[in-house]
Amino acid sequence: MSKKLFITLIIIVLAAMGLTGWLLFKYQSQVANDLSSVFGGASDLKSDSSAGAGSLKNGTTTEEEIAALKKEIEELKNRPAQTVSKTDLTLASPAPDLSAQNELESAKQNISSLQEQLKELQSKTSQAVSSNGDANLIQSWQASEKVAQVACQDNYLGSWQLGSGVLISEDGKMLTNQHVVQLSSGLTPSYCLVLFSKDYDNASQGYKREYRATVVGYFTERDAALLKIQDVVYKDSNGQVQNAPILNSFQFFRPASGASQVGDTVYVFGFPESANFNFSATRGIVSNLSSSDVYFGTDAQIDRGNSGGAAVNAAGQLIGLPTYKYAGGGDYRGYILDIHSLNLN
Repeated sequence: MSKKLFITLIIIVLAAMGLTGWLLFKYQSQVANDLSSVFGGASDLKSDSSAGAGSLKNGTTTEEEIAALKKEIEELKNRPAQTVSKTDLTLASPAPDLSAQNELESAKQNISSLQEQLKELQSKTSQAVSSNGDANLIQSWQASEKVAQVACQDNYLGSWQLGSGVLISEDGKMLTNQHVVQLSSGLTPSYCLVLFSKDYDNASQGYKREYRATVVGYFTERDAALLKIQDVVYKDSNGQVQNAPILNSFQFFRPASGASQVGDTVYVFGFPESANFNFSATRGIVSNLSSSDVYFGTDAQIDRGNSGGAAVNAAGQLIGLPTYKYAGGGDYRGYILDIHSLNLN
């Protein structure tokens, strides 16, 4: 190779290297410009020894950005929970089920109809009980077996005093008014006859059997007396009067546990003259109470012969003895001796 050619090749190589270096410099300049556009301009790429390594002049360092983000996160954590409006969370209501509503309305109508039918049935039942209720009660209480006619003879005057009495024990203890057994002569009868309606014989117009009772005693300051049935008197097949011990026990009324109140129902049982001395029942209410708690008034009919009988409440309990009546000025009121005013012990 000639010397001239060799020099020419060297020149070409140097020119190529220079061109390559210039192109490399242009490429780096372009990259620097691109970075400058991203981080705020070329002046931001100049180092600043006072800022320390890795810092960006007039910009935000990576550590500061991280610290700012941490601070923002902490602020978000510490920020109080915001109340979200209820309307923001309300879901759309589903379309109403018309078939279910119709069934509900139908059920309500059926219930209403059944209630009306029940009321009507109860009303009819109440009317039926009202028409038969008193008779059924009196029969269930066996009142005609617990209340008897009391007849006491005054041997001195030869007359009879009639009244009523009520059984208070199964062995034949009986209460009546004192004025029924205390004779007009002032004497006490040796015995009184106790007569039950079930023993009355229509054919003979007399009693198949009669009970004899003695006066046990009187209650202090009360129009009341205690009798005790001792034996039974009857006529044998020959028509002769016989007496025999009592083999059966008696039905009786138990005293009421509570005091009577105005408006309470009262049933009065006895053998009044107005009923031809047959068993009688009248009904009323407690009309008034007395301050002495000895008597109370009633509008139930009480007539001569009822004295010493039974005054019973709606529960079938003995509340007193019919004793006397007041009639005057168009007013009528019977008076009952309160059972609680008597010491039965």
